Amino acid sequence: MTKKKRHSLLIALLMLVLGLALSAFGRSLLAGKDSSSERIAHYQETLLEYEALEAQNQRLIDQNEQLEAKKDVLIASLEGHEDLDQLLKERETYAVVAGLTAVEGPGIRIVLQDRIEYDPTIHPIEAIVHDKTVLHVIDILKANGAQALAFNDMRLTAVAKIGCIGPTILCYDMRQMPPYVIEAIGPIEDMANAIAADAYLKHITNPEIGIRMNVAVENNLELPSFSRTGDYRSQINLLELR
Repeated sequence: MTKKKRHSLLIALLMLVLGLALSAFGRSLLAGKDSSSERIAHYQETLLEYEALEAQNQRLIDQNEQLEAKKDVLIASLEGHEDLDQLLKERETYAVVAGLTAVEGPGIRIVLQDRIEYDPTIHPIEAIVHDKTVLHVIDILKANGAQALAFNDMRLTAVAKIGCIGPTILCYDMRQMPPYVIEAIGPIEDMANAIAADAYLKHITNPEIGIRMNVAVENNLELPSFSRTGDYRSQINLLELR
């Protein structure tokens, strides 16, 4: 092959490599443009969804204010009724049980946490806090006079909907993370003594199991209403229009 032909061949190879490089560069620019466009579109969709939720929240606030106003009118219409005081007392009791109102008063706060440095290969499964552990504590408190309860700042109704999906504890379908805080308003001494004397809690808090539990007496606990921490709509599934 002559020197001139070799030179022409090298130029052709260089042009081919350059063409491939330019093509790859062009594709990367297009891909980057497409990725940027996708991010912008996703941001815009998220923004629209957020604005829609804000508007819905404001509508619900307005509806709640209207319903509260109607309630006040209905209560005022009962003035002079001989059973008014009894009706209002019953309403207040049911509202507290259902978690419809925020409450405050003396009580206890119980904090549950998993064993430090839990290792499933050497430690028993009881060394992590499960839904049954939380429910056990709640049942003890209820049996000893608890009048209002909250779990991780979520107000509990008469039926505490607490379950477990894998290692995650759900409360009214909302994911909860440790530390798990249970607050109860009621007779402090009765509740605290019952917690301290419970055989199961003694078992899981011994060094071999390692669950960490702290019980603190509070002169005044403030528990929110369920309406501020949960959504009743997912719980109302048995009503039918007749």
